[in-house]
Amino acid sequence: MDILIILLLLFLILAIILKDIFNLPTYNRFALPLPQPPGQPPLPTFIYFDIDTRFTPTQVSRIKTIIANVLVQWRVHLTQKWNGGLNNGVSSWAACSQMYSFNRLKPVWQATPVPNGLTALNEAMDLWTQRFIENGFKGIVAKIDYRIPNPATSSTIRGKTAYRRNLVPLSITVNPIQIDRGDITNGVLEGSLVHAWLHRVGYKHPINTYTTYFSGESAMCYMRGYAPKNPNVPDSVYTQFFD
Repeated sequence: MDILIILLLLFLILAIILKDIFNLPTYNRFALPLPQPPGQPPLPTFIYFDIDTRFTPTQVSRIKTIIANVLVQWRVHLTQKWNGGLNNGVSSWAACSQMYSFNRLKPVWQATPVPNGLTALNEAMDLWTQRFIENGFKGIVAKIDYRIPNPATSSTIRGKTAYRRNLVPLSITVNPIQIDRGDITNGVLEGSLVHAWLHRVGYKHPINTYTTYFSGESAMCYMRGYAPKNPNVPDSVYTQFFD
């Protein structure tokens, strides 16, 4: 028994030392209500996120708002597509994507080609639906990690590209400095999240190249409120917030 206690104490000391050496993050879990669009399979009531405890309460609150607003637009898309039960509608988001998205229209893991930006948006939102189901029903909880890059504003919300279809958390890395900026609107931050989550379901683009690429154009559509591009506003106004 004495040996067991000593071993446990040594294990705890080692864990504390390793945590200090590697500065391992700690997390708090929060739940967000999942909107319930029509015509969908059974959906969880909530989805869950483990957020790094280094974020301040104000930052956490804004991150929650950003995620919740993106979930609302996911619901709007599916509601418009459902079209009262006909399931033949074209959402505002899909119509915008159709106008501007021409490249990398399918996830990296998918063999079947995708013909256009409208179909790509529809499929991407269905993949989000799958991720929400995996999260709420299967416990594939997303992590929200904390990172201040160098330069400090060179990253906003980042998601690593997923190379498989199933059981991938919608995990992101968030720059707290960008979250604190009052000159960046929630809509811009939401577009950054959209781009990150498109990576998390498998969409990709060349490094620092977003124009004509689905994961860039559909996120820009979101940031413009699905309006057509203004020739006097360069894409870089939006893409500076993509990773």
